[in-house]
Amino acid sequence: MAIQTGVLIVGGGFAGVTVAQELEKQGIETTLVDKKDYFEVTFATLRNITDPDKTKNRARKKYQDLLSGRFIQSDVIEMSSTSVVLADGTEIEFKQGIIASGTRYSSMPVAKSTRAMDIGARNDELFAFHEKLTSANKVLVIGGGVVGVELAGEIAHAQPNIHVSLAHNSNVLLNGFKEKAQRKSLEQLNQLGVDVKFNSQYQKVDDSYIDKNTGIASDADLVFEATGVLPNNSYLNLHLSKILNDYGYVQVNERLEVIGENNLYALGDIADVGEPKLGYLAQEQGQYVAKSIIKKLKGKPSKAYKRNPLMALIPVGQKDGVVQLPFAVTTLRFLVGLKQKDLFIKKVYKAFGVVPNLQ
Repeated sequence: MAIQTGVLIVGGGFAGVTVAQELEKQGIETTLVDKKDYFEVTFATLRNITDPDKTKNRARKKYQDLLSGRFIQSDVIEMSSTSVVLADGTEIEFKQGIIASGTRYSSMPVAKSTRAMDIGARNDELFAFHEKLTSANKVLVIGGGVVGVELAGEIAHAQPNIHVSLAHNSNVLLNGFKEKAQRKSLEQLNQLGVDVKFNSQYQKVDDSYIDKNTGIASDADLVFEATGVLPNNSYLNLHLSKILNDYGYVQVNERLEVIGENNLYALGDIADVGEPKLGYLAQEQGQYVAKSIIKKLKGKPSKAYKRNPLMALIPVGQKDGVVQLPFAVTTLRFLVGLKQKDLFIKKVYKAFGVVPNLQ
């Protein structure tokens, strides 16, 4: 069985959904393929685990209730320059292809699920993690990047009876951020009672987590490994392995076109774009690619994509946080509150032209 489409999008994260919605607005036929049946505002996932009454299940929405174009739930097992093959053998031929399959955590499926492919299963999965959390006395979070800092703060705020440790393999949190952001996030975590352990390298040995530097085993009841992501690229290995860099990310030019291909684009976390891998930037990339495709169909040239500097709003608990802007770092409550209100759930869905689920 073969299907034809104008634009084929592999992956339904922030980038994939944005480009699909923007193209459909202009009457361009799209087909989005994802192995899940739901979109998830991942900004809200951590609070959904620590304090589910605050977010309910509003962060997730079925693609069929979200997308204007065609959606197919399936795993893409191979892709060429002109078509993809799905798990059931279906072939989809396309004129323009968009690679937006994102990344996954190697050992933290709670952040991006590797098992829950329907929305009900995902809701149940997150609630199960919440139950595990509330029954724990000590929690260890490994990794002091954005996810680790946010998770440690969320747990400490929502579950103050739990002893929370955050272990990081460097001597500062938030590597790559400005010094003030690193310092302020540490101060806020300390105020919440989080025990931050620097220069620690915890590794799992059998059923224990042992600090490689000290040889001491953690006594935590629950461990979250907020370290390292892997690109979802296995479907590219057969025909398009040449487009991947040494780390498995898709190489793109200044217009987010796949290098060496004239009808493929890549965007979002799987693409080597040269800017931070953040949800709002993936949406900007999606808007740019949609405009580029529209111009291409009209025979008009498109300008290069303008890379963005690192900007981020990192909640630390439910009241505080750190905002890094190109020109400053601040902890002002009114700026932090922009995200703390509902973790941008409503904003994201408004950009897609829909409203979030009620609960």
